Amino acid sequence: MDIGNRIQTIRKASHITAKELAQRIEVSPSFISAVENNYCKLSLKTLGRICEALGVSLASFFNEEFSTVDTKLHFVIATLPDEKKWQLLSFLEGLYPSEEN
Repeated sequence: MDIGNRIQTIRKASHITAKELAQRIEVSPSFISAVENNYCKLSLKTLGRICEALGVSLASFFNEEFSTVDTKLHFVIATLPDEKKWQLLSFLEGLYPSEEN
């Protein structure tokens, strides 16, 4: 897995600049650039901070079967209270009515 590219892809999909990400995790923009271009090694702790700032879990970050949007959706849905999850499910089911009805 190209970790730097994955970070950059999720960051861009989240409409966050490298400078904003750097500010959120209190590092320099040049550090973010080096990470995204795989010029430096990254600790798991720092990767966790990056994931948190990007609104994704570490588990979904490493799930290569998830597209960028899947990764973001997974994290957002996982953080919702159950009542909101049910409302979202109802809404999504309404987008594609069952042919059984």
